[in-house]
Amino acid sequence: MEFGVSFSVYDITVPVMVHGLNVMDDYLDHAQALERTKAFEPGRILGERLAPNMLTFGEQFSVSCNKVEAHVAKLMQHDPPAPRNTPMMYPALKRRLLETRGFLQNVQPDEISGAQSHTYELTPPIVRGWFGGEDYIRHLVLPDFFFHISIAHAILRHLGATIGKRDYLGNLTQQSGGDYS
Repeated sequence: MEFGVSFSVYDITVPVMVHGLNVMDDYLDHAQALERTKAFEPGRILGERLAPNMLTFGEQFSVSCNKVEAHVAKLMQHDPPAPRNTPMMYPALKRRLLETRGFLQNVQPDEISGAQSHTYELTPPIVRGWFGGEDYIRHLVLPDFFFHISIAHAILRHLGATIGKRDYLGNLTQQSGGDYS
């Protein structure tokens, strides 16, 4: 039996990204709590990374916000904004997350309707070439977003934070359709 399920580009991007940014905000709180628990110097976790050639914990947040704004601008057929440098301090990163959530919450569904039908030019460092809209969303926009959340999660776990899949999934009670508690 086959069921037809229809989601708009807006449905599979904007609310999903807002939810993910909320998870990232919680991860900043977990990092600060871990620093206090382990008597780390304040801000130390922001400079931690999984491997020498990977972004730091703090950079995961800054880069993710820049990419969210760039990807959604492209979906809206706008020029992406210039990437912003966010100071690697908890209050600045929290403000950046808040600003990015605000940007997303101001996007109207009709502003990105039909984005799956457009073609998007990609440039290094990821890949050079053109992507069809559906492929761009499914194979770059969403995986790229979740990559940064996953790496932030992994860094916290590696340092001893007691977080798990429930933390990664975020507050499911905010979702439609029932109580997930």
